[in-house]
Amino acid sequence: MRRLLELHVLKMVAVYTVWVALEEVPRGCGAGGLHQAPEVLTRPLPQVSLMNFLLVLLWALAMPYCRFRHMASCLSTVWTCIIIVCKMLYQLEVVDPRQYSNNCTQPLPNGTNLTPEELGNSTLYRGPVDPANWFGIRKGFPNWGYVKNHLQVLLLLVFEAVVYRRQQYHRKRHQLLAPVTETVFEDITRHQLDLGLVSCAKYFVNYFYYKF
Repeated sequence: MRRLLELHVLKMVAVYTVWVALEEVPRGCGAGGLHQAPEVLTRPLPQVSLMNFLLVLLWALAMPYCRFRHMASCLSTVWTCIIIVCKMLYQLEVVDPRQYSNNCTQPLPNGTNLTPEELGNSTLYRGPVDPANWFGIRKGFPNWGYVKNHLQVLLLLVFEAVVYRRQQYHRKRHQLLAPVTETVFEDITRHQLDLGLVSCAKYFVNYFYYKF
């Protein structure tokens, strides 16, 4: 079980981090005003906010290239903490988006392909737009519902570090070498395939996880 976690915990972190980044779609405030609670939207082509884009970029580079994975994990931990702190600081009463939010000027009918109805429903022209929304920060209440996704990413990154440290401690205590290949059963190779049903099953388990 520990070996399975060691092999796949990084994939769990990458998938969940990218999912969180895609779920938090930047948008302007609706009819509820600038202090409206943030909404999580799901679109066929989601627009990732600027702060979440770095997380997507890190894991997009780390998954194909093994040597970048440790660096991506460390940078993701630091950047996730920065995102959480920025979100919390933005909730302070001294920050008032109404002081710097603006409406975008509607284009002339012959200057756009959008219909008047589409212009009226557009976030850019419907009400004041807070520029911080496109960075991934907005006024949101309650605070727990606003930052819980990134807190879960942070907990998953901590869990990943615990798994790796536990495996390093286990190998050092029992004087074991780190496996060269990413296989579940380290002592099973092609030469042990015909030694019995157990060895055969272990070999195909290794083959399955190698392909996965």
